Order: sequence, then C-alpha cells, then structure tokens
Amino acid sequence: MDTTPQQTRADLVRLVAAEAVSNIGTRMTFFAIPWLVLVTTGDPVKVGLVAGAETLTYVVSGVLAAPLQDRIGARRTSLWSDAGSVAVMAAVALAGRQSFALLLVLVAVLGVLRAQGDRAKTTLLVPLMGATGTDYARVAAVREGVLRTSTLLGSSLAGVAVVVLGPIGGIWLDAATYVVAVALTVPTRTAEATAPEAPAVPYFTALREGFTWFRRNRLMRAVTGMLFFTNLFNQAAAVVFVPLWVYANMDDPAALGAVATAYAVGLIAGNALVAWLSPVLPRYPMLVAGYLIGGVPRFLVLALSDDLLVIVAVTVVGGVAMASLNPTVGAMIYQRTPKEMLARMGGIITAVAFGGVPLGGLLAGYLVRYFGLTDAILVATGLYFAVTLTPVIGHRLWRELDDTAPAPPKPGDGKPLPALYGLAGAVTGPRVSLRYADGGWTLRARRGLRRLARQRPVAPGAAVGALARLDVPPLHAALRETVAHERARVADRTRTVRTRVVHLERRLAELTSALERG
Repeated sequence: MDTTPQQTRADLVRLVAAEAVSNIGTRMTFFAIPWLVLVTTGDPVKVGLVAGAETLTYVVSGVLAAPLQDRIGARRTSLWSDAGSVAVMAAVALAGRQSFALLLVLVAVLGVLRAQGDRAKTTLLVPLMGATGTDYARVAAVREGVLRTSTLLGSSLAGVAVVVLGPIGGIWLDAATYVVAVALTVPTRTAEATAPEAPAVPYFTALREGFTWFRRNRLMRAVTGMLFFTNLFNQAAAVVFVPLWVYANMDDPAALGAVATAYAVGLIAGNALVAWLSPVLPRYPMLVAGYLIGGVPRFLVLALSDDLLVIVAVTVVGGVAMASLNPTVGAMIYQRTPKEMLARMGGIITAVAFGGVPLGGLLAGYLVRYFGLTDAILVATGLYFAVTLTPVIGHRLWRELDDTAPAPPKPGDGKPLPALYGLAGAVTGPRVSLRYADGGWTLRARRGLRRLARQRPVAPGAAVGALARLDVPPLHAALRETVAHERARVADRTRTVRTRVVHLERRLAELTSALERG
C-alpha cells in the first residue's frame, strides 16, 4: 500500500487522539464504576475489589495476551478491544446492579480489553514514527502531554457526569468515548501498512522469547527497575504522605486537589518543553536531571514546610522535571525493541513498573506508623535519593540512552536544521568572544563550560580589521559607533593632557621668573 507523508502524519495524529479519547473513558470508568458499587451496596470492601479486579487483569493480561496480539495484528486488536469495551460498559450499565459477581467479571474483562487496546495503539504508533522520520522522543513527549491532559479532563468529566447523569449515565458516557476511539482508529490503514509482519510462532515460544529478550537487555532491565521504584515512591506520596500532610496542616480537601493538580499541570508543561527541546538535548543528562530535580525535592518539602504555596510551587517544578522521564524511556523502548516484540515488551515493562504501585502505599503506611509523618517522609526521601543515584553510579550503562537521540545534521546534506539547533550549538559548542570594553579589545575561547583560551588583549587594528571583513551591516554600524566612541575618548584625553601641559608650563614659567628675580 503506497502512502504519502501527509497520510502517515494524519494517521499518527488520529492514533494519539484515539488514545486520548479512550484514556478519558478509562479515567471516567475509574470513578463511575466504584461509585456505582458504593451507592448500590454501601460496602467499601466491594469498591476495593472492583478497582483491584480491573487493575490486576490489566497488568497480567498485558503480559499473557501479548503473543496473541502479535498473531491478530495491532490494528485489529485495537479496534476489537475498543469495540469490546463498548459492549462491556453497556453490560455494566444494564446489568451491573443486578449481581455483584457479574459486575466483578465484567470489570475484569474490561481490564483485559483496556490492556490490549493500550498496547496495540502503542505498537501501531512506532512504525508511524519511523515512517515520518520524526524524533521518537519528541512524539513521545507530545503523546504523553496529550494523555496527561486527557487524564485531567477525564477525571473532571467523571465527577460532572456522575453528578449530572448519575453513575449509570456516566457509564454510558464512558461507552461513548470508546465508540469515538473506534471511529478514529478505523481510518489508520497506513499504520497497518508500515507495521512489520510478525512470524507465526507458538504461544509459549513467543512468551518465552519476550522474557528472554527482556532478560538479556541490561539497559531495558535497569530502566524498568527505575520505573518500578518511581511508581512506588510516587504512589507513596500520592496516597499517604500528601493526604496526611494536608490533614495535619490544612484539614482542607481542596488543598489535596491543589497539590495533585499542580503536579499534573507541571507534567503537561514539562512535556511541551521536552517536545520543543528534544532534538537538541542529550537523553542521559535529561533523565538524570529529571530524577534529581523532580524526585527528592517534592518529598523533602513535605517534611520541612507547612506552607501550601511552597508545596504547590515545588510540585509544579517537580512535575516539569519529571516530564522528561517517560519520553526518554519511551524513545529508548521504541528504538531498541524489535518491532515484532513491542507488544510483549510493553506488557512485561508495564507489569514490572506497575508492581511498585500497590507497594508504595503499603510502605508509606508502615513508615508513618513506626516513625511518624515527618520522619517517615525523611526516610522515604533518603531511599528515593539512593534510587535516583542509580543512573549516575551506573553511567556507563545508562549513557546508552544517548544512542536513541537523532544524529546531528551534517553540513551539505540538504536537510533543514531543527529548531533550536543553532542555539544549542552556541551553548555547547566552541565559542570565540571578541569584546570591546574600557577602550581595549580582548579575546577568549570556550567549548561549552571548558575554557580553551584565557582572556587576552588584542591590538585594536587587528580586532577592527577582522570584524570589518564580515559582511554584516549592523556589525559595521556598531564598529563605526565604537570607533567614534574611541575617537571621542582619545580627544577628551588629549584635551585633558593639553590642559595639564599648559598648567605645568605656567607653573614652570612662574618658577623660572622667581629664580631670575632672586
């Protein structure tokens, strides 16, 4: 199937939009179904069971069903998963109040469908990125920002829908979002055309190949381990430390929402910044800086401050910094994983990374019980800091992240320079500075932060002559102003010297006259 770059880009946009819409539905489900259980049974244990059933099947099926997705095809899996989600949500709306056991089964099935739909859309995105020649990290940052925004929107819509339409009406609205996702995915045939055909292998062989490949890739294992601990500590902060801090210092649920919103807004702004800067920023320093700036300070400020504005400000900055992680990791996964194994790798990485989520709240709860809130936060801060040093200590391995960065443009290759490339080159490349100040010219040279030549004086004629050879009219005008300034300065000094000479001659004449009279 012949495709044009415009068609490929359009399909890329449609797939990201489909992900965003289905993510809105997933967030609405996260609120609507537990609320339905709460108002129909009044049993908080059943609410927890419903939430746990969807999460558990989402994680487990992401691993176990990945080989089947390879056989069926990513596009078909995405379409059938979203269509199946419509049917399941309709069944929940129609029969969910009749039997809790039936509701539990339906929610578990929904978790399976959502896992396959999410993995399939990611698998479809990767060949489209390669076909358009777009920087993987830039697309990943844009996609992450869109998904973060849709998460905020879905959470807000869920509350409004449940209040206005009731839990059943909210569930029907959830089903409608999956219909829209199907409609957006149907036209994306270029994704199917650019995706590689996976060889048909037995189920258990494919599953074993996935784990074998993951086990042999050291960087993939290291990054996935970091995601495990990142999710663990983020969950500890979100469900234990921040709520307890708000309860102890503010006793106002609105403050809890302010902190959560600040982090989400920071992530969205950070994703936009990463998408803008990704063509010129090296991956490894970006990830290390993200962890060091966005991780520990968010915890430390909870232990040291009782000012909500300070907490919100630090949280926003932390969100901006942490936004560099997912695009960097996503680009690495997309580029280092064989295309035919993306579904299996996505399932394994998600399963390991999500493993830290339930442990985060548990660990934080025990720390608070035994040490108190402030000391528990400080202990968690120390543990998190130790974890964030892993990429620094293992820098030889983690620097392989820079291999996923796009190659710098070469002179004469006919390709336009990416935005900010010249600025980045000016910041990190060699710089020779010729400076005029206090009537003298000086020169110095640097490469990035390293000094190549100390500041040294330059003859005025040589400096002006070198600059005059450049065909830059504004520079010539500045040189003329500099020369005029120098002439005025010399003329002023000349007048001063002449005045002093006249004064000295007058004094000398007086002395001579006095000597002659004596």
